[in-house]
Amino acid sequence: MATIELVLPEQQLSALEQKARAANLTVDELLKEMISAALAQPSATEQAMNYVLTKNKSLYERLA
Repeated sequence: MATIELVLPEQQLSALEQKARAANLTVDELLKEMISAALAQPSATEQAMNYVLTKNKSLYERLA
């Protein structure tokens, strides 16, 4: 596992600490969960492609 170091403004660190406490997690655990959630979401390009494919599905089927 790799280690990274972040430099954050005090306000952001304080907000992270508050969120972590509210979720009964450490800041590290909270950040890992947030990163995992962000990486699991499709990119804007993937979302756009899925939208177009879904929207035009019947057209594509007729053209096939």
